[in-house]
Amino acid sequence: MATLNLTGWIPGRIFWNDADVEASTVEWLHSDEPDFPDAFLDDTFARLRQRPANVLFTRTTTLADLEAWAEASPGISPTGFVFHVSRCGSTLLAALLGRLPGALVLSEPGPVDSVVRAGSRLDRARRVRLLRAMISALGQARAPGQDRLFVKFDAWNTLQLPLIREAFTDTPWVFLRREPVEVLVSALARRGVHVSPGMLPADLFGLTETDLADADAYAAKVLGTIYRAGEAHQALGGGLVLDYRDLPEAAWSTVAAHFGVTPDPETIEAMKALSGDDPKRSGQPFQPDAAAKRAAASAEVQALADRWMRPAYSAPSPA
Repeated sequence: MATLNLTGWIPGRIFWNDADVEASTVEWLHSDEPDFPDAFLDDTFARLRQRPANVLFTRTTTLADLEAWAEASPGISPTGFVFHVSRCGSTLLAALLGRLPGALVLSEPGPVDSVVRAGSRLDRARRVRLLRAMISALGQARAPGQDRLFVKFDAWNTLQLPLIREAFTDTPWVFLRREPVEVLVSALARRGVHVSPGMLPADLFGLTETDLADADAYAAKVLGTIYRAGEAHQALGGGLVLDYRDLPEAAWSTVAAHFGVTPDPETIEAMKALSGDDPKRSGQPFQPDAAAKRAAASAEVQALADRWMRPAYSAPSPA
């Protein structure tokens, strides 16, 4: 059977069929844009789904078709991965990496998370193959000269770093973190799905239903689990621990070097200029907020951060 030609199409999501996993389908979206300009790739997907071409001409394939497409049309080999605890500057880092010549950035792509967290639906070897295929399909060169691919994973994907490392053994990665109380204050003020009890399975973080009762403590425990994973997985090799306070300069120095890139002076100036903008609010200047977050922390929030997050943050990184 001939491989489907999916040039110009990108996988937007997987619809799992738990009765027959091979009957699961992949939704594809057409896009002629040279990159993914939104802060998060799922925002790009939402926008693309409104386009007439994607409303009128829906396209779905099997998982096997996704794998076949990766073999027929390999995407850009990943240059570097970004893992993070959330609310720690990862969106800024991803935007700055996007200024490197030839860069294509996948920022928290939902279809990748879907494969990473497929769990018992797939055995480990198949998850590894599908992860490679999904990143290949999303990472197709979209413009002339595009030859660097960066992926910023969802914060909770840090827990599956061994799986991701197995799929991409040679790809360097960074783990970005921040002073715990600053992260927790931000997380409680605007809760993401991982720190909202019941939105993701509690056992993903080694927690139980009992932990759901106290929403603030649950958030601190979840974040603490991610801190510990980012530190512990340094033993897998290829990693670099990075702190929020190292940004933005680390993007064009430490991180670029770790990813094997040496930016020229013009690129560095462009990255410096971008670092003055808020990556989540287009056209708005970036406002440092570390001091304000620390001042906003109640005694209870400070205690939660100290108990569940700080031990991993303060521990020396593995050699």
